[in-house]
Amino acid sequence: MLPSFILKNGRIFDGRSFLSPGFSIVVKPPHILGITTHPPSHLPSIDLEGKVVAPGYIDLQVNGGGGKYASLDPSEKSFRQILNTHLAHGTTSLLLTIISSATDTRKNAIETIRKIMAKEQSLLMGGHLEGPFLNPSKKGAHHEPWLQPATPSLLKEITGEGHEVIKAITVSPELFTSGNLDVLMETGWILSAGHSNASYETAMSFFDHGGRMATHLYNTMSPISGREPGIITAIFEHPSARAGVIADGHHVHPAAIRLAHRVMGDRLFLISDATFLGQKDGEVYFGPTTFRMKNGICYNQEGKLAGSSISMAQAVQYCIKEVGLPQAEALRMASFTPAAVMGQTHRIGRIGKGVLANMVVLNDDWMPETVYYEGEEVEA
Repeated sequence: MLPSFILKNGRIFDGRSFLSPGFSIVVKPPHILGITTHPPSHLPSIDLEGKVVAPGYIDLQVNGGGGKYASLDPSEKSFRQILNTHLAHGTTSLLLTIISSATDTRKNAIETIRKIMAKEQSLLMGGHLEGPFLNPSKKGAHHEPWLQPATPSLLKEITGEGHEVIKAITVSPELFTSGNLDVLMETGWILSAGHSNASYETAMSFFDHGGRMATHLYNTMSPISGREPGIITAIFEHPSARAGVIADGHHVHPAAIRLAHRVMGDRLFLISDATFLGQKDGEVYFGPTTFRMKNGICYNQEGKLAGSSISMAQAVQYCIKEVGLPQAEALRMASFTPAAVMGQTHRIGRIGKGVLANMVVLNDDWMPETVYYEGEEVEA
């Protein structure tokens, strides 16, 4: 068992707001024992010297990292490389995303996630299926032959495979009947709208029916116009809709992020959509497709953006320094809100008594200086 310790003299962000000065965090791994102005004197302490300490980041859309890709090499070794890469950058809980893939790849990926979850449910919360039920007209970088219609037999097959492993699924609402949506609703998975050309009315109906998330807001979605408000307006308006946004300076303009934040408030959160975190510029061979990385931006052969190369920490930094969001809001979007989407604020996404001691200590440039995972310092 790891020894208890105290983090003192830090600027504590508890998941929703900054605490007033004078509080210390008492850690008894793997949990936080308490937040107090009078920490026990017999425990060793670490002086944070005024640095910000925040909950570990939570990413609901991770495709790859460290040169490994979840939908290309679904081995345990590959998945652990992805997990460790993101953990070193401050992401202490995540969903591994399986994009539209060959059937065997999807099945193998789900079983590998199941195997790792049996040991590490805090770091790997489960899987996120992004496909195959996506509109070909909004396929983005997905390989079109792997997109499939939502037939009753395929829905039964995939829901059976993903039992207790898949936590979220991205679908195009316009491809679903209410009966087929009911099949997905019965799984308890989070239904997310994405890669969609849905009308405003269809998207509102999807959220009324139990859909509660949207995947990479603005990207591969029907645009807003005066006569056709589209899916984005439905996401803005529907009180149950939460949305992840990619804040990397390439996928979404800063003004569009500010607008979404102004409209959605605490329903907006950050995702990395990272595929190529740690990847160098050059060609990346991704199954039947070749991607090209240039200056940290990845494009497919059609010139479409194909995932990102950022960490959640970089997304937080970008929102503070470039988008101009309040510090507390950028940090909340990477911690408390994604935890709330997952129904996990009792154990992650906060700094408070009884939650897991997953934390990041940030330098003056808003990048992680130290990462704690279940109370243990993570080696860079």
